[in-house]
Amino acid sequence: MAEASRWIELSEDDEFAGYRIERQLGRGGMGVLYLAVEPGLERRVALKLIAPEAAADEVFRRRFAEESKVAASIEHPNVVPIYAAGEEEGVPYIAMRYVAGSDLARRVAREGRLEPASAAALIAQIGSGLDAIHAAGLVHRDVKPANVLLGGGAGSEHAYITDFGVARNVATNSGLTQTGRFVGTLDYVAPEQISGGEVDARADVYALGCLLFKLLTGEVPFPKDGEAARLYAHLTDPPPAPSLYVPAAPMALDDVVIRAMSKPPGDRYPSAGDLGRAALAALRGEQPSVPERTVATGAAATKESPSPSPAGESTAETRRIDPELRARQASGGSGRRRRAVLAGGLTAAAAIVVAAIALGGGGEGSAPKSPSGTGGSGTNAPAGSSDARGKTELQPLSKSELIEKTDAICADSQETYKGVFSQSSEESPDAAYSQVLVGISSRAVGRLRALRPPPALEADYHAYVRAQERVKSYDRQALKAAEAGDEAAYLAARRRRDDEAGERYELARTLGLETCSPNRE
Repeated sequence: MAEASRWIELSEDDEFAGYRIERQLGRGGMGVLYLAVEPGLERRVALKLIAPEAAADEVFRRRFAEESKVAASIEHPNVVPIYAAGEEEGVPYIAMRYVAGSDLARRVAREGRLEPASAAALIAQIGSGLDAIHAAGLVHRDVKPANVLLGGGAGSEHAYITDFGVARNVATNSGLTQTGRFVGTLDYVAPEQISGGEVDARADVYALGCLLFKLLTGEVPFPKDGEAARLYAHLTDPPPAPSLYVPAAPMALDDVVIRAMSKPPGDRYPSAGDLGRAALAALRGEQPSVPERTVATGAAATKESPSPSPAGESTAETRRIDPELRARQASGGSGRRRRAVLAGGLTAAAAIVVAAIALGGGGEGSAPKSPSGTGGSGTNAPAGSSDARGKTELQPLSKSELIEKTDAICADSQETYKGVFSQSSEESPDAAYSQVLVGISSRAVGRLRALRPPPALEADYHAYVRAQERVKSYDRQALKAAEAGDEAAYLAARRRRDDEAGERYELARTLGLETCSPNRE
């Protein structure tokens, strides 16, 4: 068997595992990719040889062999077909369809950001492909622009998910391989992958949410300096709203990104396909017609995860909301921005980040790009941009911008509430009704938290947000009481919510809000 510590360098007309090499397409952290020809069929394939350090790990080799069989069985228009996999001269390899074209990383680097309709359409295709992968029991773990190949012409691009050299059957909890390699790309990695929690298909949902943000803004969600800072942001920083960075990004897609990037997996979309459908529906001002559901099986199936959650907030409360009810009402998930750290506290979270970095994490563009998804080098900033990261530093809004955005949030909540209001449900316990109200108030608070007021209005604005947070708290109390059949507690929670309405309206008037203070004189 060949030594696993060295690369096998192949040149034009060399043969490997029966394939004739035409040229190298690219090299990444997990392998090197060649354009090759399959004898007999004379068809071009993308031939990937796995990196020596991964090949040296016996656990990885066994998992790779098992997973390749599963991956080869996946037939889906948005998943790159795998033709063969095996081992030659001690080096694992995989042969897949060669997609002539480019990848999503190169397109974003070229265009800066995509039009919302184009971004949502691609995310829907990618989400559909990920659903097929999850249904086969696999978790990709490295969803990023360079791993999305693009075929077809402008206006009719076809997206393919690739790079099954990183996707793995999730037999362990850790985001690390046996050799200590961090599995994933720092700019798109889910919190549970960083913390060593249970990883399932929803880790890919988180990454897909990060990818949607990237397509809408041209930047990654947390463009921090240094790998440790970026990992820490995934653990603790609230999900960013694209429209706060790029005004052209529809506010409707803010909710989609925020929910997809929720810290607790249970607050995210149950499937990648649900995320894609939600993005398309949001642009149309509609709700998805397909009820939400998980499609993952086996090791990719939903698991409980010790993800960070603020004290006093149970993620189970969000999971109680029936998926069909979510689809029918505009609750849109909790959309919560969470600044919590892991149960061990700030020091423990920081230690996890440092350990992950020491063990070999990789950020976006940590390896050379190639048209077949081996990774990329450098940033994906548009050409001519000397400091693309600087564009996404969240700046305080002006007073007029704050009023406009806050009133828009209130208008959305009020319109949704009018559509579900029931006097009888206000006066007697109704769990389904209460679930919808929890969704409305949670989404509103999440969006309000993401706005950064001008310094002169900070104190008044934060006081207003705290008042809205109390609304959410009373809605949760009412839901618990309704589920327990406790009429007295239910009515008390509803009464406390209404009793504070005057205070909320007064705080809104102080800020100059119109829609948020309906009894304004």
